[in-house]
Amino acid sequence: MSFNSPLFFVYLFFVVCINYTIPLRFRHFFLILASCVFVGYYNIGSLIVLVFFSLFNFYLAKNCLNKRFVYLGSIFLNILAMILVNYFKILSDKIDFPVEGVNFKIDSFIIILGLSFYSLQNIAYLTEVYFQRIQAETDILKYILYCSFFPKAISGPVMLPNEFLPQIGKNAISKEQLTSGFQRVLVGLFKKMVIADRLAPSISPVFDNNHTYSGLNVLVATYLFTIQLYFDFSGYTDMALGIAKMLGYDLKENFNTPLRSTSVSEFWRRWHISLISWFTKYIYYPVVYRMRNYKKIATFIGIILIFLISGIWHGIGFTFLAWAICHIIYLSFELFTKRFRINLSERIPFLFYKIISVFIVFNAVCFSNIFFRAESLTKAFQLISNTFSFSNFVPNHWLYFIAPLAVGGHQMDEFNFYISIFIAVSVLLFERKFNRFATSGKYTTGFIVILILLIMLFGVFNNGTRFIYMQF
Repeated sequence: MSFNSPLFFVYLFFVVCINYTIPLRFRHFFLILASCVFVGYYNIGSLIVLVFFSLFNFYLAKNCLNKRFVYLGSIFLNILAMILVNYFKILSDKIDFPVEGVNFKIDSFIIILGLSFYSLQNIAYLTEVYFQRIQAETDILKYILYCSFFPKAISGPVMLPNEFLPQIGKNAISKEQLTSGFQRVLVGLFKKMVIADRLAPSISPVFDNNHTYSGLNVLVATYLFTIQLYFDFSGYTDMALGIAKMLGYDLKENFNTPLRSTSVSEFWRRWHISLISWFTKYIYYPVVYRMRNYKKIATFIGIILIFLISGIWHGIGFTFLAWAICHIIYLSFELFTKRFRINLSERIPFLFYKIISVFIVFNAVCFSNIFFRAESLTKAFQLISNTFSFSNFVPNHWLYFIAPLAVGGHQMDEFNFYISIFIAVSVLLFERKFNRFATSGKYTTGFIVILILLIMLFGVFNNGTRFIYMQF
């Protein structure tokens, strides 16, 4: 039941209507039930694990105060669960278990919906309680809702306990929240169905097949994948925030025009904000504080730890490790050349410096995303080799360039490809104005009508293509 499937919208309609009409004191009970139905529909094993981990961490938090062993043990078990899930995800195509003559793959029960995300929330909760920055929650049902709240259960945003728990029981809902939340959901649907899903067919042939495509094909597909990933994930976040608002909750913003960043460090302050905030608070700051006498070395070690852990968090494999190493190199370069870059920015026109910086950062991020998207290191290096092959950069014939990207290269395929590029680039160029409408908290009838028309005219309707970040 993906956020963009017809079944989900039928389900959401009834959840929003019932939640709006029942008394305030019963809403968190109802939302727990609604969240359990949502998670359980995906996989009953996911629901069992979610409830178990909620109970497990709830009771550990009540007993970890001044007990370092209990605290560290609980953190270790949460981390171990995330690592094992990612590990078995890799083996899922290789390991079968025969049960009474029936073979079933391990991924039928071990890949748990949203575990990586709500485990981070559990670790944050345990840490906040252990260091006495918040008091342990006394209501188990409220804590279960904190873990299972279905708008954020799949792929975040990652909410800290002090950001979500105080909202429970105070979620009065106005008609303005319903309409502005609905508008935000439409924005997310537009990003997903009209941009991300339209770009996907142009990317898959280059990354998923073993054919040797020209360097220009690989370069364009790499650019398009970064754009697709952005609109897919930010579209999911828009939908999550809109759904939560309709249910009376405010979730954390997760994106702030990251593809306009002038440095990689700025990019990470604007991309997946809730995850990076979590890593910064619970990994980077403690490391830097302990090594505060060493300044740049402390920052350098903090960067290494954050991105190595982030790579493992995304998945166990050399491709994610290579992706992490790319960003470690980028951020380390920025760290040790900060003074030089400041002096350079003062000597050349501001607009020129900004344009060049955005261009460099975008290309650096796209390069790292080759590893993020590729099936293996071998495939990633093959794609990189093709990109930098001057003899094979430009195809001999236009058809050899457009056919993989336009999925056939026929006239209608080309037209759809150009329309997809035009829509994506237009939204990126006017993204700040677009986001002002999306996040203003006020609904605009004209904006809603335009979004609905664009979705109906250009949306990809195939019963809900899965969001990319559902795999993490």
